[in-house]
Amino acid sequence: MQIQELVTTFNSQVQNRGWSSMRAYHDQALIDEFQRRGINVSVVSDGKTISFAHPVRYDLLENKLVIR
Repeated sequence: MQIQELVTTFNSQVQNRGWSSMRAYHDQALIDEFQRRGINVSVVSDGKTISFAHPVRYDLLENKLVIR
């Protein structure tokens, strides 16, 4: 999966209030994949929780997710 596809997948979850254990696994796997690629995700994750409050974009120069 390309980085933009990961970002699109993340953004599809923004403001989604539904919750299940499968979603939790999916969300963590998504964050893990960003981190595996060395992408800074601190704008959406503090290591314990993940925020889907705002859509993000990928900043190539800074190699991090930023709020759109």
